[in-house]
Amino acid sequence: MSNFKIIKLNATTSTNDYLKKRYKSGKVLDGDLVWTENQTSGRGQLNKKWISEPFKSLTFSVYRQFNGLLIKPFKFNAVVCLGIIYALKKLGIPGLSIKWPNDILSENKKIGGILIENFFNRSRINASVIGIGLNLNQEKFEKLPKATSLKIITGKKWSSKIILDALVPLLDEYLFMFDFKDSSILDQYQKILWKRNKTILFDMDGKLYKGKLKGVDESGMIILQDQEKMIRKFNNSQISIQYGD
Repeated sequence: MSNFKIIKLNATTSTNDYLKKRYKSGKVLDGDLVWTENQTSGRGQLNKKWISEPFKSLTFSVYRQFNGLLIKPFKFNAVVCLGIIYALKKLGIPGLSIKWPNDILSENKKIGGILIENFFNRSRINASVIGIGLNLNQEKFEKLPKATSLKIITGKKWSSKIILDALVPLLDEYLFMFDFKDSSILDQYQKILWKRNKTILFDMDGKLYKGKLKGVDESGMIILQDQEKMIRKFNNSQISIQYGD
């Protein structure tokens, strides 16, 4: 039996904002999952706009209550990424990977993204809102040459309900039953990390640099080897990985 209570909205500005408002008013329960095919003001990492055509994408958010459980935020992020990737693999989506920190890729193009917003009690996570957006049947992405959809990748139309039904069991397993002390979480995340051990192009302060992507540390900082063979670490507010050619 699922731990989720699933709520469908005909439209909303943001599924994350919907759950955050319910959290602040005390009207949200652990496992509430809200979804829509028409999100009008979605957000991604660092408040970037998430643009999607109505009824051609799936956006949903999950509320999880932790009550001060000691969880490293990035480890939780990695667990969510793993659940999404494994669910999409079961649906036969090819070439899946995570572009650090939270972009979901298929065949080196972006099919979706994850936005996790945590509520802290001192240094411990009290609760989290996990937002996930997937491009299902959109076929045109103006000014977004590296975006794609499941329809473009697979050549067939996808139902939001079928995707959600595939995602819910694995998210249920990962968000409610996963052992967050499991030391293999980071290793599993590294295996699905896009361009790991390859040279990447990244933007820092408006300038482009090259470096070899060595992996990610336990705090979620990316580890790069620069052109002078020096190992450097960055968080996602310091650099942005470029797709390149």
